[in-house]
Amino acid sequence: MTPSKPASRAISARRAAKPAMQASTKELVIVTGISGAGKASALKAFEDLGFHAVDNLPLELLPDFAALVEKSAEFQSAAIVVDVREGQTLDRLPEIIKQVKMLLHTRVVFLDAQDAVLVRRYSETGGRIR
Repeated sequence: MTPSKPASRAISARRAAKPAMQASTKELVIVTGISGAGKASALKAFEDLGFHAVDNLPLELLPDFAALVEKSAEFQSAAIVVDVREGQTLDRLPEIIKQVKMLLHTRVVFLDAQDAVLVRRYSETGGRIR
């Protein structure tokens, strides 16, 4: 059975795109969001997927961290949590992301949660969520 023309075109397109995708397999995921939305849980999930996971790295070190990941033979991908603990430095996040995107394929994941879920989590932890 031979593939239909649209299917064979799709297969050819995937084969043609494959070398380009392999050229830059390094990636960085920046996890951020509101307090209590599950950033720590998301970071653990990324770590389970084989990402080098970092929580609370000072934002100003992110370009250097991205350069280390890019050069590393050990790490193909990394995930980092960025949140309100950054304080005033958080204002520079868009600029820093632009720098990092020049080194690695970079995605930003913003986590949110419903108010009722946040209130429940807050009361369950005695107010120790971030």
